[in-house]
Amino acid sequence: MEQEIVEQIKNHNLIFKLDEPLSKYTTLKIGGPARYLVFVRNINELIKILQIAKWYNQKILIIGAGSNLLISDEGFDGIVIKLKNELCKIDLKSQELIAYGGAMLPMVIKTAVDAGLSGLEELFGIPGTVGGAVIMNAGTKIACISDNLEYIEVIKTDEPEDGLIRLNKNEINFDYRTSGLEENYVIVKVVFRLKSSNSEMLKARINEVLLERIKTQPLGTFNAGCIFKNPKHSFFTSAKLIEECGLKGYRVGDAYVSDKHANFIINRQNATAKDFVEIMTHIIKVVKEKFNVELEPEIKLIGLKLDI
Repeated sequence: MEQEIVEQIKNHNLIFKLDEPLSKYTTLKIGGPARYLVFVRNINELIKILQIAKWYNQKILIIGAGSNLLISDEGFDGIVIKLKNELCKIDLKSQELIAYGGAMLPMVIKTAVDAGLSGLEELFGIPGTVGGAVIMNAGTKIACISDNLEYIEVIKTDEPEDGLIRLNKNEINFDYRTSGLEENYVIVKVVFRLKSSNSEMLKARINEVLLERIKTQPLGTFNAGCIFKNPKHSFFTSAKLIEECGLKGYRVGDAYVSDKHANFIINRQNATAKDFVEIMTHIIKVVKEKFNVELEPEIKLIGLKLDI
């Protein structure tokens, strides 16, 4: 069957790699090989590869900037799709900003700020693509990406023949770090409705936001951002709970809990997914024992389960 799939991919002139290490495509630098890694450059190519995946009953993983993923050391036995070219564009129409799913969020925010459009600046410094950010409703203490979102256009992975489907904001189940779109959707386009503002003031604000991140987060390391969601019914953040348990610096293999921000786990150099799972499991158990609070992962685990 593999040869048939490869022939189908070639017949549609898709760019692909076989058994490509996914560690090259994640900010953690962790992840085994993808059976098929396909780079799609436009909507037609995206529909074609989704149709191939459906026909051959292949699992699908959409990978953006890989900034919120922990992928198994065994890799992914299916089709991994990475958005490129036309699917990374950013356009402006008056106060409307249109970003395609593969566009990098920092560049989307910079485009808005340069045009004197306000509404996204508080998210500056969050890594990843705009599609990935919408899927997880990425945000900070005071703002999230869904705040100024007007609508999105998606393709259903199990019904790609339906083409683009528009979902208005009120049709999406946005909540804290979730959208309800985690399964069966590829985000192709995101449309934001922003407000006119002073560009220089906005630039000053994103500099403040970035400086705050530099002070509080271990930037420049191999990490996947915050590992756990902040618990809903706790006065403390996840970082504070982990710190209060004395787990800063806790290490397994080449992975360790950041001394700067306890909700970050760092890959020193050669950490494995197994190392991360062991640390995450230990953190959950210790925090539960001490505070009776059950931490929930914010990062997406691919081919992995926590032993709890």
